[in-house]
Amino acid sequence: MKYAIIDLCFSENKQASRGLSAMYLAWEMQKRGIQEYPVRDADILLVSIQSVDAVPQLKTLRARHKDKVIICGGSASTTPFSVGLHCDLVCVGDGQRFLEVLFTDGVEGAKKLPNTWVHGETRRVEIDNGFPWHMPPMQAEDGAYRVWAGRGCKKKCKFCPTGYSFVYSENPDGDRLARDARLLISQGKRVAYLSNDLMQHSFAAKLPDVEHGSFSVEYMRKNGLPKARQIRIGVEGVSQRLRTFVSKPISKRDVVDCTVWLNENKKSVRWFMLAGLPSETSEDWLELRESIQEWKRLTSKGVLGVSFTAFIPHPGTPFALEKVTDDYWGNYLEFKDWFFGGIGFSNRVKLMFPQQPEQRVKKAMFTLGLSESQVREGGHQSPNNRLLYPYQKQIDAALSHKSGAGGAS
Repeated sequence: MKYAIIDLCFSENKQASRGLSAMYLAWEMQKRGIQEYPVRDADILLVSIQSVDAVPQLKTLRARHKDKVIICGGSASTTPFSVGLHCDLVCVGDGQRFLEVLFTDGVEGAKKLPNTWVHGETRRVEIDNGFPWHMPPMQAEDGAYRVWAGRGCKKKCKFCPTGYSFVYSENPDGDRLARDARLLISQGKRVAYLSNDLMQHSFAAKLPDVEHGSFSVEYMRKNGLPKARQIRIGVEGVSQRLRTFVSKPISKRDVVDCTVWLNENKKSVRWFMLAGLPSETSEDWLELRESIQEWKRLTSKGVLGVSFTAFIPHPGTPFALEKVTDDYWGNYLEFKDWFFGGIGFSNRVKLMFPQQPEQRVKKAMFTLGLSESQVREGGHQSPNNRLLYPYQKQIDAALSHKSGAGGAS
């Protein structure tokens, strides 16, 4: 069989550019001596799809190549229903075992794997957690080399697929990871660690400093200054009440004080915030205003980015049945007007806007595999529930309780 690789982050005529998932596919083929072919000559297209936002591109690809077998994998595979509508197979989760079987036993062999989703089947499908820690550092589009520190998350925030779709694991050879990073840096290369919270790893203290990384208030309190100049913090809810509600109880005091401390140590900070969490009100947004004002009052140094993403219910999490409303957008616009109106403005604060309601609803529909009315009503089971998420028993109990109580809150 002849294989081609497609990364849906890029158009079909710009496949010289690739993300890490597609680069991994190429590496797996190269080490086996399997030739990569142009799309026009291939029998099988191995497609990397990192977000369900790319489902329309996948649909177009399917229409253009009806005669080819299309196999999808990547981050979007943990919500495979919408992806599976437009391909032959979805490799759910990590692909190491899947590729081994595909290259030796062909498509029919790969179809039988427990982590293979085929549209129309009814059997339960697992998420594979066999991450290939042995692969080498890879240079991403921004020029920095990615080294793999961890997968999943120790925390279980109720909204977050990172903690619920994968069992937490870390690189089993932290010494090698540190050596790789030091070697790259000594050669003048930039390095970025792939981890949602670098200080949670047992080998974190061994790693050399890099330009940016993701860290939590909890682990920075335990371990001191993080090994990066640009610090990303998953604050999530716009208020302490919301953060407690989603099982991420970071206090307003901790958010502000930690940011001031980082700025005073010459580190820039970005808060990652979720807009539109269940039960969110305009009062919650007032606390975010207060937090920014307090930060401005306590320090005249440093830069703060505030990056918003609109909450979307994700199957396999306790918030899977929550409804999707547009209320958050009015709250955000009021916040934006307050900021740019002069009261909250600072040229040291950079705002990144959330998705607008139309885009948010479309992504929720692709993520859940439901209609717009079902997404807006909440309380509907996703066809992705054919997937056996790692914490399925806890999720089933939570969803059963919500269904018995009459749907989403």
